[in-house]
Amino acid sequence: MLVPKHDLSSLTKLSDGDLIHEVRTFAGRIRGHAAFQDVGKHVPVAETFDSLADLLGQKSNAAKHGDKLMAEERDNTREEIFMKVTFACQHSVMFATYHKDPSLMDVGYDLSHRVYTTKPATASVPGQPTKVELKPGPKGSGIYYVLVNKVAGMGSLEVQFTETPNDESSWKSAERAYKCKVEMKGDLVKRYYIRARYHNSAGYGPWSSVVDIVLS
Repeated sequence: MLVPKHDLSSLTKLSDGDLIHEVRTFAGRIRGHAAFQDVGKHVPVAETFDSLADLLGQKSNAAKHGDKLMAEERDNTREEIFMKVTFACQHSVMFATYHKDPSLMDVGYDLSHRVYTTKPATASVPGQPTKVELKPGPKGSGIYYVLVNKVAGMGSLEVQFTETPNDESSWKSAERAYKCKVEMKGDLVKRYYIRARYHNSAGYGPWSSVVDIVLS
């Protein structure tokens, strides 16, 4: 069976700030859209996405200050956004099909047609980063780069840093990344310890081995 489906793959690659902007833009696109007027509570509407954008902003800011609980809640909020954008897009397809008006599927994302013969595969927890490298940036800048290898289903990347690796409570998370190279910055003449793990809709993968660098 051929089913129209919006391509939302680009959303998962956005930083928190860019995703917040995209969610607000999406809310603006559907605010006056015929498919989202006088609908039941099961259909996400513009106000739903406005609230989610505000929530993600709060969780993301807290996570930047090393709050581990907020980092997990931020990830959960991101997943809720992806899910509800998907639901909204599916609703527009059903609404347009019912009214025999393909133009009503236009919610700002490209459409493709997929053939469904089996159930989509269930996501599994991502594997462990087996290669974590630290490379210094320009001398005296305090900048360094964390590079990791790709694994299947890796999703997003969480990088944590500390000066006292044996104190679990001292580990702090950098902003969530969606690529394998992350720019970090610290104080000069200090040794930083780094670890990384992947996260997707199934949960968190295991931490990598700890590596360290002295900034100069």
